[in-house]
Amino acid sequence: MGVVSAAADAIVAVFSLTIVVAAPLLDAQSVLPHTLYPAPLLELKRWYAAEFGDYLVAQSPGFFRGLVCLELAFQWPLAVATLYGILTRRRWAATTSLMAGVGTLTSMVKPCFPSPL
Repeated sequence: MGVVSAAADAIVAVFSLTIVVAAPLLDAQSVLPHTLYPAPLLELKRWYAAEFGDYLVAQSPGFFRGLVCLELAFQWPLAVATLYGILTRRRWAATTSLMAGVGTLTSMVKPCFPSPL
């Protein structure tokens, strides 16, 4: 059981680290002024949108900007707390991990299951 728990912790830690790094550096470019970011980060976002055809990143529709605000206000602090909790073996890390997972699932409903209307 310890191996499974350690593997799950490693997966959640990598997921949290991805959010901790990507949310303020890449995702926030959709809602914050571009003058806050250096040219290489702006170019990385443009390259990603062009290379992978990600219309959400390229066009930033209103609902996507709302999801980014949700991520910056709710999921990013939870990812920081979860990563800290896992690395320091805090008991509450499971709770913050669950909260972050629910937030991620909620934000994926619209892009993955678009409304038929």
